[in-house]
Amino acid sequence: MSRIRLTLLLLVALASSLPAHADSPGVQSPALPEANPKKAPGLILTFLQGEQTDSRESRHLALHIPADTIPSPFLSKGPFTARWEGFIASPLRADHSFQVRVRGHFKLTLNGTQILDTHSPELTLGEPKRAQLNKGANLLVAEFTPEPAGDATVQLLWSSSEFPLEPVPSILFTHESATPALRSGNRLREGRLLFAQLRCAACHADPILLPAPTPGEAMPELAQDAPVFADLGAKFNAPWLAHWINDPHSTRPHALMPRVFSAPEGTIAQEAADLAAFLLSSGTRNDQAPSDDLAPAGGALFANLGCIACHTPPDFNGNDEHARTPLAHLKAKWQPTALAAFLKEPAKNYRWTHMPNFRLTDEEAAQLTSFLLSGTQRDFPPTPNGDPARGAQRLVSSGCLNCHAGLPPTTQPTLSATLQSGWIKGCMAPQKSARGSAPDFALTDSQRDALRTFAASGFESLRHDTPAEFADRQTKAMRCTACHSRDGAPSTWSQLDDETAPLQAAAPQPEGEGNPVATTALPLFHWFGEKLQPSWMARFITGEPLPKPRPWLIARMPGFPAVGEGIAHGLSHSHGLSLTSPPEPPPAEEHARNGATLLAENGGFNCTTCHGVGERPPTAVFEAPGINLAWASQRLRKDYFQRWLLHPLRIDPETKMPRFADEDGRTQLTDLYEGRARDQFDAIWQYLRTQAPQPQKSQAAQ
Repeated sequence: MSRIRLTLLLLVALASSLPAHADSPGVQSPALPEANPKKAPGLILTFLQGEQTDSRESRHLALHIPADTIPSPFLSKGPFTARWEGFIASPLRADHSFQVRVRGHFKLTLNGTQILDTHSPELTLGEPKRAQLNKGANLLVAEFTPEPAGDATVQLLWSSSEFPLEPVPSILFTHESATPALRSGNRLREGRLLFAQLRCAACHADPILLPAPTPGEAMPELAQDAPVFADLGAKFNAPWLAHWINDPHSTRPHALMPRVFSAPEGTIAQEAADLAAFLLSSGTRNDQAPSDDLAPAGGALFANLGCIACHTPPDFNGNDEHARTPLAHLKAKWQPTALAAFLKEPAKNYRWTHMPNFRLTDEEAAQLTSFLLSGTQRDFPPTPNGDPARGAQRLVSSGCLNCHAGLPPTTQPTLSATLQSGWIKGCMAPQKSARGSAPDFALTDSQRDALRTFAASGFESLRHDTPAEFADRQTKAMRCTACHSRDGAPSTWSQLDDETAPLQAAAPQPEGEGNPVATTALPLFHWFGEKLQPSWMARFITGEPLPKPRPWLIARMPGFPAVGEGIAHGLSHSHGLSLTSPPEPPPAEEHARNGATLLAENGGFNCTTCHGVGERPPTAVFEAPGINLAWASQRLRKDYFQRWLLHPLRIDPETKMPRFADEDGRTQLTDLYEGRARDQFDAIWQYLRTQAPQPQKSQAAQ
């Protein structure tokens, strides 16, 4: 056969494997079911690009898209228009002044009346325009068209006679959740995330539909790994592992692990027992358990560190209204020494684990282990005797190594082949008869519809992502609001007093000045992207052992190493802010000197009563010290620092920080800057920039 003829035959074969249309690879998007009208938090954000549109929810009326990047995973690079629709609430009929920080063209309409129409080729804060809001919900429509080149940035702000200029709070926005375009966009995103999280491409590789993504541009969840099979015999107990392999979802609802082997209800597949026997053949058992006397202290840690916000206590059985992950199987699952090691280093063999790193000491890990293995827990009955040799064969033939070791698939069909049936068979089939020997992911009907909707759109979106959407996905996946309140919604943790109080009482903490407090509220989540410097926020969320900003809290921010940086960047973008701030000139000596005076007791605001500055401790703490101010310029954005000092109760109604400025922006200290609050607070900022942060006790030791 000639080389030319062979090439032609290969091209014909290649063409026959391609879908008829790149955007519709043999799969139809199911019709949207009916939905009842309902108000939900946030606004509807729609991107328009030529004839294409894409809608999603947006907590803020703000946006930052760096130059030469996409506005949405489902659109392309190039010109676009962003449109926000929804309602803004006002408790009373009131006047407000609206302004926009924008690079491009921005229009704002309230209740049908155009309020702003601003165009700026450079990032500029536009002129204020006064508008009256009615009591209750006010219809809002905004439209933004960025400049043809460069960063796309917009941020809506407002002010009134009662508060200074601020971003319009996200808590005031609502939208109609039943809007079809929004529901279509949400379902598309759900399918895309499921495709990545369930690792569909690990088994159904397809170089045509799923070419290798460009590093740094593709959807980060495509890199999500699965636990490494390392010394499992030193970690897990045999009955639990066989039951887990047999049916993961019966132990942990919403587990990503599928049921691979089929067996009659209530029985264990022999294949699962064989595979468990093989996996447990590596590693040496160590059943040495920490003393039961440590359990009360471990229970207090479970409550005080916030473990209870994501997990039910180990003796809990039943339905949990907060959808926390159950722990009633831990005694049957773990060997004690291995559990303590896992608690200290959760990501060692599974980088994308949802379990964060609390930087526990050996003593804390032992205490938690004792508590987690205490009480009456779920038992797993004996399983059939497993054959390790057959288990080794099952490990290869079942496809486990596609996810757990990253090996290429050997027997599974390509993604193109699975789509030819319309994605109604195999893993996607609801009935066992249609699923055949394919794994069972326990998908709901709505999840199948989401996956088919995503497949019908094509797979190009996997090659792109935006930081704002990544942060939104991962703050939900990592359950950030389990511990932090956001947009007026209380955290899960704050609703569990009936569970936390007995655990805390069993191992009471020392009381008195200088000791941490268990009941103090955590920082509000909804300002983080506008409040914190992205570089510091990324280090803090990933879990670097930085000084603990709030030493009076027993709570400890854990580390999320796989997603922390992406969350920090996305939160900044969602607030309409870039990852870098314009460089400031060196602090002016006179202003810095004045700032030191304004911080002090004589002639100042007496900030140093509660706040330390570097190695200088606070002078007269009441109940608990404030944040050490030497870290302010590294932690905080300057605009937020100013806004906080102007009206702290506006940002956090529960703060103990007093307000020094009146409605006219003046303070009672008139010797410096004639009492102009902004100038005085800027002088304090300049002084704090001269302070080198001193080493402090890190979170790991508090």
